[in-house]
Amino acid sequence: MQTLLTASHISKRFGITQALDDVSVEFAAGEVHALMGENGAGKSTLGKAIAGLHRPDSGTITIDGRVLKPGSIDDAFDAGIRIVHQELAQCPNLSVAENLCLHDLPRRGPMGLWVDRRTMNDRAARLVHKLDAGIDVEAPLGTLAPGRRQICQIAASLDEGKKGSGHAARLIVFDEPTSSLSVAEADRLLEITRALAQTGITIVYVSHRMGEIFQVCDRVTVLRDGKYVATSVVKDIDEPTLVEQMIGRRLQTPTGRLKTDAPPSGNDREAAGLRQLAGVEHVAPTTAVPLLDVRSLSSPGKLREVSLAVRGGEILGVGGLVGAGRSELLDAIFALDARASGEVLVEGKAISLKSPGAPGGPISRSVGYVPEDRRLQGLFFLLGIDENILMPFMPRLASKLGFRSPSAERALVGEKMSDFRVKAASTSSLPGELSGGNQQKLLIARWMGRQTKVLLLDEPTRGIDVGTKAEVYKLVRQAAEAGAAVLLVSSEMPELLALSDRIVVMCEGRITGELKDGEMTQANILRLATSNEADRARRAKAAAAV
Repeated sequence: MQTLLTASHISKRFGITQALDDVSVEFAAGEVHALMGENGAGKSTLGKAIAGLHRPDSGTITIDGRVLKPGSIDDAFDAGIRIVHQELAQCPNLSVAENLCLHDLPRRGPMGLWVDRRTMNDRAARLVHKLDAGIDVEAPLGTLAPGRRQICQIAASLDEGKKGSGHAARLIVFDEPTSSLSVAEADRLLEITRALAQTGITIVYVSHRMGEIFQVCDRVTVLRDGKYVATSVVKDIDEPTLVEQMIGRRLQTPTGRLKTDAPPSGNDREAAGLRQLAGVEHVAPTTAVPLLDVRSLSSPGKLREVSLAVRGGEILGVGGLVGAGRSELLDAIFALDARASGEVLVEGKAISLKSPGAPGGPISRSVGYVPEDRRLQGLFFLLGIDENILMPFMPRLASKLGFRSPSAERALVGEKMSDFRVKAASTSSLPGELSGGNQQKLLIARWMGRQTKVLLLDEPTRGIDVGTKAEVYKLVRQAAEAGAAVLLVSSEMPELLALSDRIVVMCEGRITGELKDGEMTQANILRLATSNEADRARRAKAAAAV
């Protein structure tokens, strides 16, 4: 393979944190090259250094013999280097075309007073329709599914720059591109990734998902604690060896089988393995009376008469496809949906659905929520790590006169950062200074603990590396064993099967069924998740026959 870009002896420090330490990697033209490692290993930092977003403290980045100017986005862009960020940085109220052309809106009329919308739409269509011909570039971006919004962000990376002055894309860094996508959307994105590589574009693929690495990547480079470990051809390496390179120790390959009469699917076997790996065993609930009781919870266009109960010591999984209403259910329980109606009871007492922090609201009743979108719903990016952890608990730690207790606060923050291995320069660092995985761990650390009686988890391991996932699974189970009622939403089928004592499945805003014990299989979840569509298809077929 012909080398396109070389990163030589790259080092980068943020405060006391050495993010990269003398890292050297070569990327070949037309390959999909994975960057893997635990949270804080330096993957995203290296990708951003290549794209000119970070200025390395030392080392050089060379593309086709041309040494790039350190920390220059313009120079990297002109050389054909692009980056697609993990978090969607878009304007949902604007059209697809407006989002793609914001940096260079075509003008018409005297002195360019008006936007040339026809030219703008044509330019956007040429980019987007290379990847998905079904996207309407005149539609508001916010009306698109997350998968198509991600496709639009990738399409923007194919732009040659203002008036075509830049070089066409030659290398694109994908930073956790499928972290917020459904299984079907992720599969489509992997197809696009492979297609781009076949046109000669080099893809630097940052991901924690092992399946994606073995499905789409040609080579994989592993970083650990900011240092280079190894580069391997994907077809010549197995998953246990890759995990050993990432975490510095070998984990025994998990084996196991779920209790079911049918042969287990790949996801079912993986779920059994995850249980063994994490030491997770299903145990009987600690209380007979529901700790969390949801009665006829509805919201226009989102939820329809949802009722469920979770006992202390129990983990209730919520399955379903994207758009089924799973996240909307957790939002309504945590009083984030002003239009929600129905009842939510904790320990037999109704809680206020006006706002999370209202008197008698979820927070005052010891309900914790780890939302799906940590950037928009989860973290306070202008406050330090310590303030983010303490925010819900300040009144409980304060003195009788209402004064803050610095010693109690320091003890809680130190305990949380240690238990969840949040890597940061100091407790006063801002969340934006952390890697995506450490941001997720910070959000989990805030809520998971003895102070929380009901724990709402929406995609709790998104952006977390394989080594830490098992630890999070143990902590979730420990929270249940300590008496908490846990309501878990996860798009990762093995995770849902591994952690849940029971599973309820949603479709189009309502619960379509409940699964227990040996009934909890991928096939049964998918059957219930598509039951409404199947019912409609049968009715349509019957009507056509008449």
